[in-house]
Amino acid sequence: MSLSLLAGGPPSPLLLFAAFGTAHVSAQFFQFQGGGGGINLEDLMGGAFGGGGGRGGYEELPEQEEEEEEVDLYEILGLQPEANDREIKTAYRKLSIQYHPDKNPGNEDKFREVTEAYEILSNKEKRILYDYKGIAAARKGGAEEMGRSPMEMMFGMGGGEQRSNRGRDMEIELPVTLEDLYVGNEKSATIKRRIVCRNCKKKPNLPRCRDCGACPKEKKMVQRRAGPGMIVQQEVQVDSKEKCKREEKTLSATIEKGMPDNEAITFKYESEQKPGQIPGDVVLKLKTQPHATFKRSRENLSTKMTIPLRAALLGFETTISHLDGHQVSIKRTGVTKPGQSIRIKGEGMPKHGTPSEFGDLVITFTVDFPKEIGADLAAGLEQLLPKYGAQALRVSS
Repeated sequence: MSLSLLAGGPPSPLLLFAAFGTAHVSAQFFQFQGGGGGINLEDLMGGAFGGGGGRGGYEELPEQEEEEEEVDLYEILGLQPEANDREIKTAYRKLSIQYHPDKNPGNEDKFREVTEAYEILSNKEKRILYDYKGIAAARKGGAEEMGRSPMEMMFGMGGGEQRSNRGRDMEIELPVTLEDLYVGNEKSATIKRRIVCRNCKKKPNLPRCRDCGACPKEKKMVQRRAGPGMIVQQEVQVDSKEKCKREEKTLSATIEKGMPDNEAITFKYESEQKPGQIPGDVVLKLKTQPHATFKRSRENLSTKMTIPLRAALLGFETTISHLDGHQVSIKRTGVTKPGQSIRIKGEGMPKHGTPSEFGDLVITFTVDFPKEIGADLAAGLEQLLPKYGAQALRVSS
């Protein structure tokens, strides 16, 4: 291929997309420098992308270490990295009064530090960015930092669904009973996950850092010269400078009345942690356990009741206990046939989202016939029951 890219101006992203294909454009970013003549793509394909033997090739450029600004927002507020929202708010109120310029002139810089620390740590998204990507990411924020890569933003690929900078979600089955789903409940689930040890890179002797070890490798962008006037930014895996450990964490899930089976309860950013990466979510999937009395079908409940032959012939009255303990009255007059069902309005499951509304309860009857009849009983039945002829004995499909 002898297509040349002239150095008079950088090519459009669409030209790069057409020339190199989706896989290369997604993985590599191109920067064109002025000066020089044309750029022959044979050289670039041969050297930069491992194609036939062009005279080009990767020339790794000296690494430019970005000096990371060391800002410990938790230390500014006098907190530990595990601090909750209430502790963050309490610390901010105390320090904002202490350093407010109206009361303590000359502390403007400290007041600004305290205010910025609170604004970031009290914001869920910004705190996540700070914890996993540093102060610069928290100050910047935006779609790119929360999971969209520069190429996704350039080409409009995937939008919010693309999560190149997010960890994997963790899906866990949470067993629940029909009672939980009928009355509502709080259920807990314990997860095992890897976490990043905050500040243990700088302060490895802290007591909470003693159990911390190596973290997985991190993604990093390096610059390499791919040809005359062209630099390629390539993603590589490098050893992490951070420390990590494994922990158990208990999550508390609110089971709402009438939630359906397989309903997902999501805990944002609670999955495995990795330096430089936004954690994925923990997703609890409700799994309804079998019940001894009732079966559920959406908002309706069903059960089976076995009654003796006398009750089937003469009628009966009884009660059954519901999922919350209240009693449901059942009254039958006349004959109840085997397999016959009745529907009791409003005695089913609460409807999720409108728990004041309920489905129905369906009861199907089974008649318990005697295994044998004695001579006296048989004689009595012959007197009580009408005689029948051959025409009464019929078959059907």
